[in-house]
Amino acid sequence: MNNQIKGMLYFYSTEVIRTAKIFFTILIGIIIASAVVCYLLLGIDEFKMYFAIPFATYFNVGVVGFLLVKNSLPFGLKMGATRKNMYVMQLYFMAVYSFIIATLGSSLQQLTEWLFQAIGITNYIYVHPAMFLTDNWIMRIVVDTLVMFFIMALLYLIGLIFYRTGLAGGGSLLGVLLVVTLYGVFEGWMVDAAVDLFSNITVMTFVMIFLIGIVFYLLGFPFMRKITIVNRR
Repeated sequence: MNNQIKGMLYFYSTEVIRTAKIFFTILIGIIIASAVVCYLLLGIDEFKMYFAIPFATYFNVGVVGFLLVKNSLPFGLKMGATRKNMYVMQLYFMAVYSFIIATLGSSLQQLTEWLFQAIGITNYIYVHPAMFLTDNWIMRIVVDTLVMFFIMALLYLIGLIFYRTGLAGGGSLLGVLLVVTLYGVFEGWMVDAAVDLFSNITVMTFVMIFLIGIVFYLLGFPFMRKITIVNRR
């Protein structure tokens, strides 16, 4: 890793750290508030609260992946960074950020589960995609890292398309995706595919999701080759 990549990685990481702190502060606040509600309603046998930390963390990495283009490209170009170095830096960042957020999310779930058990909160239940495999601290990190990289790469590619083609190109892409999704749902083949996927989930399922994320990242290279400081949005 050359100094230019290290410098851009450091610059963008310092910006994202502040956002991540705010995100986890809000997330912890929501968990505490909902846990208090569960504690107050312990006497009601039918009451159970289900909470999925990944719903929040996946949304966070998606937003960060989309903004990676808008926030890092103009700065890198102004500082004289090559497009190749910026492209490589973004890969490093997506991989590292996915792993860190996955580790923090899994650790937060583990710590709060121990805390809830200690104080007797039994009606607060976490759900996680790792439940399809083996739901433990390490497996949650593995699953979340692979899925988060996929989400970041997808939103990164969409961000590049918006940056290069503006609202016309990006909006057209989202419109096509929406039409295909709705058509697949109404025709039933997308629902059948989802049912087949979730009924036969293995570790390789998440590995394949990660590899699809790599493909999305590689598809972004043609958009990076002649990218300019002018944002067409």
